[in-house]
Amino acid sequence: MSVLSFPASPVRVLGGSAGSLVLQRWRRQIAGRSGPAERRGPRPFALVGCRARATQSERLVPLERLSFVALFDERDDDDRLITRLVGVRAGVVGDKLIIGGRNNTLFDKDIRSAPCSGNGRRLDPRDAELCELALGWEQHLERVNRHPHYPRRNMLRWPAWWCEVAAASADVPTRFYGARTLVPLETALTRSFPFGRVFADVAGLPKRQVLAGADMQRLLCGTSGSLTFDLFQTRFRRAT
Repeated sequence: MSVLSFPASPVRVLGGSAGSLVLQRWRRQIAGRSGPAERRGPRPFALVGCRARATQSERLVPLERLSFVALFDERDDDDRLITRLVGVRAGVVGDKLIIGGRNNTLFDKDIRSAPCSGNGRRLDPRDAELCELALGWEQHLERVNRHPHYPRRNMLRWPAWWCEVAAASADVPTRFYGARTLVPLETALTRSFPFGRVFADVAGLPKRQVLAGADMQRLLCGTSGSLTFDLFQTRFRRAT
């Protein structure tokens, strides 16, 4: 889940030629095999990764500059195959680090619907970087589905989380980031330490984690210590 770096603001290409190229690729890659895909049904895999906004190539990324992305298939309420690209943010609430869920949703797109300009569930062909991410990941998911021996996991791997404190006692692991003193976020939450900014250590995480399983909600929701994550339910999706 290594970080994909993007500018502070989304790169929006307004020229018609760029939008046309996106539509051409979508027709070849998605619309061109919609019939076989519908008959095959949801692929039993999900891709998960994270993106960094306006950060240098460093292993420690401030939490407010991170977002997390998941791509997976499911059936909608009309039993139609959709491929969801979900983007979420993270934040600390009380004694929990919460990733995703309804309150932290950034977007929830259906890649199988034809791109069109504007907001909503469809990709905007003018948003070059998001379209490239969506179609590139969908292509990778198809490759994983076709190769049964492709490496995959059944549990998500997360970054190591650190937070800034004024001072740390001798029994607490510490690291230094410039003039900042950092301790593990889990320790700070467990011991109720006051802390400032939170950082994610993304060194060594894969660009895209491949998760295997037919139950996407089980794969993409859960807890791990003080971490709660939900990359399935969003404010754009009806509760089940």
